[in-house]
Amino acid sequence: MFVTSRTAIGRELAEALRAAGLAVSGASGRLTVDGVMLDLEVVERSHPHPGELAALVDDAAQENAAPGIVVADRISTAGRDILRRGDWSWLDRRGHLRIWRPGLRIETELPSGGSDGRGTTSSPWTPVGFEVALHALCHPTDPVRARSVAAEIGRSVGGTQEVVGRFAEQGLIGRTGRLPLLPDLFWETAARWPDDDWTSVPAELAQVVEVLGGDALVRCDERAATLGGARIAAAASLPARCYVQHRGALRRARTAFGSAGAVQTYLRLSPVRWLPELDGYGPDPEHPWHVAAPMVCALRLARDPARGREIVRDWGIVPGEETSVADGGTDTPGRAVEVASDVDASNAADASNDADAADSAGSSTP
Repeated sequence: MFVTSRTAIGRELAEALRAAGLAVSGASGRLTVDGVMLDLEVVERSHPHPGELAALVDDAAQENAAPGIVVADRISTAGRDILRRGDWSWLDRRGHLRIWRPGLRIETELPSGGSDGRGTTSSPWTPVGFEVALHALCHPTDPVRARSVAAEIGRSVGGTQEVVGRFAEQGLIGRTGRLPLLPDLFWETAARWPDDDWTSVPAELAQVVEVLGGDALVRCDERAATLGGARIAAAASLPARCYVQHRGALRRARTAFGSAGAVQTYLRLSPVRWLPELDGYGPDPEHPWHVAAPMVCALRLARDPARGREIVRDWGIVPGEETSVADGGTDTPGRAVEVASDVDASNAADASNDADAADSAGSSTP
């Protein structure tokens, strides 16, 4: 199907192009942008994964066909890279447009809305949402079902179901198979992971333990990341960072140690109530504190756009992320676990979704 001004896709593209500040006309049914006729073949998808887009680009190249335009609800960063290398265009309905043809080349962000059309927020990034995302990242091959996830994170089924639905609306969880879209879910979560408002403590971690007790502390710093497999130089020399579950612990630490002196430990209220820990590294007499699961450490580190993200990428912990040639892998695009479509995957998937919805009926949000 080629772009025409008389189709729904053509009108959608025209609206996006106008939002990008371009002059658009639809005379004689053909879409013209800044005087250039837009004669691109349109491929519409829901949430295409990088492998699907790579096949699309390769097939067109083998047939000597001109690059087209992909219109989708969501196109991952890895997917965009594949389309870009093949000189393809795209419209990501989340708010990103690329048109690439002779005489017309543009790649730009578009204004995007943040409500569900009724004036209420549809953002999944609530405390429960962070827990749902974290659980999905810790279990990347498992469907995100409200009933099972709620039982593990200690939230109501109704509240969890609502958040899962919001993630599905944003394309981060499949609407049918309920599998997380990866690696997108990781990087979207990391970009929003709360990592400000740390309390500086001029005392060694061992001294903090004497005041708060080891059970009050969950270590989530570079040293904790190395225990989970990260390679970080001089991690042991950096100040310790720990999450606590109650604000009272922060007050007690400030009262005990004050604020004067060199910072040796950082404390912060945990962003989530459900905080998974690293297996096999429970408190012991030598290290009387808990250690956060590697995924928790990775999310915190990834907030750093420079060194932290580089550490996380080298670590290889991000589900669905591309494998580095330097690490002995193949330089292939990231794998999106969820292959979503507008057609229901199976009757079983529908039945399972209906069961989740039924479970949520009558449940209260947390």
